[in-house]
Amino acid sequence: MKSNDTFLAYLNPCIKLLSHLLVMILLMTITNPKVAFEIWILGVFIGIFLGGWRLIYILKRLLPYLGIFILVFWMMAAFGEGEETVWKWAWFHITVESINHGLTIALRMLGFITYGLLFTSTTDLTLLIMSLIHQCKLSPKWAYGLIAGFRFIPLFQSELNQIKIAHKIRGYKPKNSWKAFIRYSLPLFTQGIRKAERIAVAMEVRGFTGARDRTYYQTTIVEVKDWSYLLSLLIVVMGFMILTD
Repeated sequence: MKSNDTFLAYLNPCIKLLSHLLVMILLMTITNPKVAFEIWILGVFIGIFLGGWRLIYILKRLLPYLGIFILVFWMMAAFGEGEETVWKWAWFHITVESINHGLTIALRMLGFITYGLLFTSTTDLTLLIMSLIHQCKLSPKWAYGLIAGFRFIPLFQSELNQIKIAHKIRGYKPKNSWKAFIRYSLPLFTQGIRKAERIAVAMEVRGFTGARDRTYYQTTIVEVKDWSYLLSLLIVVMGFMILTD
């Protein structure tokens, strides 16, 4: 998760997350593929005009899900039920109702992915954790634990690459994935424990107790633009649901 210099990046992370979750909940209640398509396109437009998305970024992020989209659509359309038959052969029975149902489910999936990307591509992890503390009253113990956990992910990736290179230099060739997992996971696990202990000691030395009444280097507040984005997004989505036949 990282932020950029766009309108969405300056919104309160918790309000932005709430906005997108509400849209996803509304998507789950939709049975009209036209409405699902309009809501998905709305998310793409928001990403382009308010999130700084480029065409290359959209293609790179959404094209991998195209195969899943086609697979979900085919499974719902080819084995569905309905009265208006479009095509029938052997055990395949495609109807107008099954096509609409398949498109709706597949477009819901694309909508979930798009609005999820809108959040993750424009949100700074530290600001999200601070927003959870200040707006959602999350305990600082859990909050700073989440930050440390997320920071460990790229470190583990780089260390895993180093371990693989070291084993390759020594001529080790894994015969199966299970033995390779054991061989790589044990040193990563031990190094993770050592780093976690060092971080815990460093935080205790600096006076961290997990109390709520403490000072913060960064604070997050909810402004008018945050509520404006939430209300505008919900109004447009509900307008699609009401006006689209």
